[in-house]
Amino acid sequence: MRASDKVSKRPSWVQVIAICLLVAAVTMLATGYILSARYERADALASGDYKKLDEIKTLLDRYYVGEYEEEDLLDMLALGYMSGINDKWAYYTTAESLQSLYEDKAGSYAGIGVTVTQDADTGLLTVMEVYDESPAAEAGIRRFDKLYSVEDELVSVLGMDATVAKVRGEVGTQVRIGIQRDGEVMEFTVERRVVKKTSVYSELIDGEIGLLRVSEFTAAAAEQFDEKLDNLVDIGAKGFIIDVRNNPGGQLTTLISMLDRLMPPGEVFIERDKAGNENRLSVDEEYYDLPLIVLVNEYSYSAAEYFAAVMQEQGRAFVVGTPTTGKGEGQQTFTLSDGSAVTFSVIKYYTPNGVSIGEMGGITPDMETEISYEKLVQIGSMEYTEDPQIMAAVSHMKESLLK
Repeated sequence: MRASDKVSKRPSWVQVIAICLLVAAVTMLATGYILSARYERADALASGDYKKLDEIKTLLDRYYVGEYEEEDLLDMLALGYMSGINDKWAYYTTAESLQSLYEDKAGSYAGIGVTVTQDADTGLLTVMEVYDESPAAEAGIRRFDKLYSVEDELVSVLGMDATVAKVRGEVGTQVRIGIQRDGEVMEFTVERRVVKKTSVYSELIDGEIGLLRVSEFTAAAAEQFDEKLDNLVDIGAKGFIIDVRNNPGGQLTTLISMLDRLMPPGEVFIERDKAGNENRLSVDEEYYDLPLIVLVNEYSYSAAEYFAAVMQEQGRAFVVGTPTTGKGEGQQTFTLSDGSAVTFSVIKYYTPNGVSIGEMGGITPDMETEISYEKLVQIGSMEYTEDPQIMAAVSHMKESLLK
């Protein structure tokens, strides 16, 4: 049989190889383009695509006639980063300041005897408490003074931790502090000393009402509160007025400990993180079932606000004073690889009914009672009969709760 004269339509092996090479080339080009675009996006995401900073540095290197330290530049960049994340409670702390703060906590350093809170709008620190017989009191620093500078460095730039660390130092040394008062900046030179701090003050007023003023929710305040609460009951208190005005807040453990002495059993606190994870805290069944009034004002922050809010919500306490500010987030400090640190909000607080104090803009007292500025700066240092908010609370306690 003779083979067919028709030409075969199947490609030759040369054509097959050529087609395979062409497909491979096209595939490699497409894959390379996709991966390149993906890596470019990843690099941009990782670096923040901060071309503007590169442009600025190029201009500085080319034209700037002064000098700067690379470390200072990085500190200022980190400070600006934290200022721009839309968290008014966030700040950056340099490695030097953080180390000073740790040394102070270890007990080798001393301070001047004040409690401060940060003004979210100006970045300045407001003096909320000046301890009796402290270096600050002797120097003439007053409650509601604004810390403007420390050793000529601006507090608004330093931030909370760095300012506190710079104020503190070795016992017997002096520190220069700029204070803003009534629109004027004045300078004080203050000696650093070890100052014993009392956070809870108490007295029996009007014969049967226990008055407790909590200046800050420190670790020591929990034990002080327990001791003074028990003592007031022993000497005949039939109800309590708890004053958390001008209180900048403090530790969660102290807040829960104090609520445990005053609240019936059940949930008293909810915190929620970025991932939606919740931590719910409860108190036990042992508590003082006596009438309660809580005093608050616009300087009652964080734990102080929550203390009043949860008892108001649960019908456990009557709240007197002026509306609070609304700080409903908790912050955490993260130490960076070079020893510096950033602090920002990592959890939100909620009452047992799921209400955020921050989102609602603070709490509104059941009885709003104004107080003059002259009286405001004397809270805790004047006779209770001269304090209009305490007297309003006493009147309500006697008329509505003790009869």
